[in-house]
Amino acid sequence: MSSEVIDKIIEQHELWLDTGGEAGKKANFHGLVLKDMDLRDSDFQNIDFSDADLTGANFSRSNLQKANFQMAKLKAVNLERASLKEASLLKADLRSANLWYANLRYADLKEADLEKASLQQTDIGNAILIGTNLINSNLMNASLVGACLEGANLCGAVLDHTDFSDAMLANIIIGAKNLSKIPATLLDQYGNTFWVIE
Repeated sequence: MSSEVIDKIIEQHELWLDTGGEAGKKANFHGLVLKDMDLRDSDFQNIDFSDADLTGANFSRSNLQKANFQMAKLKAVNLERASLKEASLLKADLRSANLWYANLRYADLKEADLEKASLQQTDIGNAILIGTNLINSNLMNASLVGACLEGANLCGAVLDHTDFSDAMLANIIIGAKNLSKIPATLLDQYGNTFWVIE
């Protein structure tokens, strides 16, 4: 799909949003191949990207609230400063993705693969990260306030100044060196259990 066609679809989608559905057309990118596309600064609220191949695409500063990325290929994608609030990223491949300063509040990242992803300064508050792979990811200064990380794998993750306040950490997998980065109050909290890997 050419960039000209993409631009036309985006234009029609933004018109659909602006008119409350009275004009334009809601975009649907389900299953499409959009590798390395420059999609920054766009309004993609509520768009369906499920099963799409978006490897290497640039979504920086885009509005992706409530977008559907279930099972999407997002390896090495640029989502810096993008808004993904309430987006669905169920089982999405986000390996090596750039999510610096992104908004992932209330997003569904269940069983997503975020290995080696850059999540510095990212707001992941109240998000669902059940069974999420965060191996070797960078969560420095990220906020996981109120997030559910049940069964998440944090081995090798950078957790300096990561905020885990009120997070659910049942059955998480974590490296022994990182255990000290978890607040003592959460280590002792009922329901929080850890599989510590040397």
